[in-house]
Amino acid sequence: MKKGTGLKIGVIGLGSMGRHHARLLSSAIAGAKLAGVADFNESTAQEVGQLFSVPFFTNFKDLLPLVDAASLATPTSTHYDIGRYCLENGQHLLIEKPLAKTIAEAERLINVALERGRILAVGHIERFNPAFQELSKIIKKEKIVGINLKRLSPFPERITDANVIQDMMIHDLDLLLSLLPHDQVDQIKASGKAVKSAVLDQVSAHIFFKSGILALIEASRVFSSKSRKISITTESGLFEADLLEKKIYFRNFNHTLPSVHKFKIFDQLTAELKDFSQAIKNKRPPMVDGAAGLRAIKLGEEIEKLCL
Repeated sequence: MKKGTGLKIGVIGLGSMGRHHARLLSSAIAGAKLAGVADFNESTAQEVGQLFSVPFFTNFKDLLPLVDAASLATPTSTHYDIGRYCLENGQHLLIEKPLAKTIAEAERLINVALERGRILAVGHIERFNPAFQELSKIIKKEKIVGINLKRLSPFPERITDANVIQDMMIHDLDLLLSLLPHDQVDQIKASGKAVKSAVLDQVSAHIFFKSGILALIEASRVFSSKSRKISITTESGLFEADLLEKKIYFRNFNHTLPSVHKFKIFDQLTAELKDFSQAIKNKRPPMVDGAAGLRAIKLGEEIEKLCL
C-alpha cells in the first residue's frame, strides 16, 4: 500500500453508481478511504472531487499513482481497456458488472490479475442482499426442483451501451450459478426482443441443468413497475425471496399459509466495498471474483445468441 494509513481507493467513472462508490469510500468503509476520482467529463470530476475533498482527474491514468486499488464504474465497453491498464500498473480492481463486454476480454482480465497478483472483484451486488444470502443457506438442506428468477423495471433514463442481459439479467445469472455451483447447463431455450432501444430490452430463458433442475429466468427493462424476485421449488415447499423488500416467503406443501421472514435492510454496496477492501488486506478471494463474473458472461452470451 502507498505510504500513509489505510487502503487508498480511487473511483473511475462518476455516473450514478460511481458517485455512490465515492460517497461510501469517503466515510463508510473502515480501513479504506477515497483517495481520488476520475471522469472524462471535467465538470463531473471537479464536482465530485470537491464534494469529497479529494484530487480529481479527467484521465484515469493520472489517478493511479495515488491509489492502491480502483473501483471501475464506467460503461461496459470500456471495462477491458481501463481494467487491464489498472491491473498492469499494480492496482487491485473492483469492476462493476458485467466484468467485461465479451468472454475473451473477461478471460484476459482474469489472467492479468493472476499474473500481477492483484485482487479482481466484480460488482454483482445482489450477492450481498440479506434475503438472497439467507435463501442460499436455507436451500442447501433442500432438494431443488426448479428456480424462477424475475428482474423487471421501467425503461431507464440513463443511457447504456448494454442490452438487458448485460445490464440486468447478468445479476440473476450470477445468483443462479452461485446457487448451483456444481451443476452444469444441459440445454437453453431463449427468446427476446428490442422494444425501446436498438438492443434487447426483454429476454426470457429456460435453462435445463444436467441434474434435472429447470430454471426460468426473465428480465425486462420495459415493464410498468420494478420487481426483483427468486422463487425456488423444492420437494418440501416453495421458497420466494423478494430482493427489494428483503423478505423470504415459505409455503410448506403440507400447509396452506406461508411463513414470512424479513431481514434487516443494510446497504449492499457498503457490504460489497468492505468485502473488496478486506480481500485485499487479508489476501483472500473476494465474494464475487473474476471467475464468477466470467461464468455469468458465458451463460449470458449463450442466451443472447439464441435471441438474435
